Amino acid sequence: MRWIVPLLLVMAPLQAASADSFSYSSGGGLSYVLMTGSGNDSMMSGSSDDMRRAAALRAGNAPLLYIRENGVAYVIRDPAILQRAERIMQPQRELGERQGALGRQQGELGRRQGALGREQGRLGRMMADARVRELGDLGRQQGELGRQQAALGEQQAALGRRQGELGREQARLAELAQPQLRSLVDEAIRRGLAQRVD
Repeated sequence: MRWIVPLLLVMAPLQAASADSFSYSSGGGLSYVLMTGSGNDSMMSGSSDDMRRAAALRAGNAPLLYIRENGVAYVIRDPAILQRAERIMQPQRELGERQGALGRQQGELGRRQGALGREQGRLGRMMADARVRELGDLGRQQGELGRQQAALGEQQAALGRRQGELGREQARLAELAQPQLRSLVDEAIRRGLAQRVD
């Protein structure tokens, strides 16, 4: 299965990738993994197998560009080519950072919704054991919590719409980068700067 979602991946341990094969593809049949020298910061368009293969070919934290197309794979380690690849990917990287920030906001709203849900559950249990005269006050508290949940739900929906917009922009940027990256790889192959690894 392939998804069209080119994005910035800040990889925790690479073993965190699912054992099942997943992939991100910007189309065109060119899969890549760009690993910078700064820790586990990577950008990819390809499968989890591509990510594992690139990680296995990497020496420590040395940057590399792993490319696979039509069953043929290359690794590029030339610093000038890698710099150019990073410049090509920079708009996607920046957009990925914005998507990450939006995701953190969504996570915070989710935590707040969870806390409200726990409070609603507590009030519900109290209502089950309450005397008739206490029910009105508990019901008002439940109503207020419900209003707060609804407000948070609206905020989540707005953030979700924004994530969708950013996802569409990410796909557009990947489409623009694809021919530039393909040209860069062709140049690296012609100049003997790409090592075939398949």
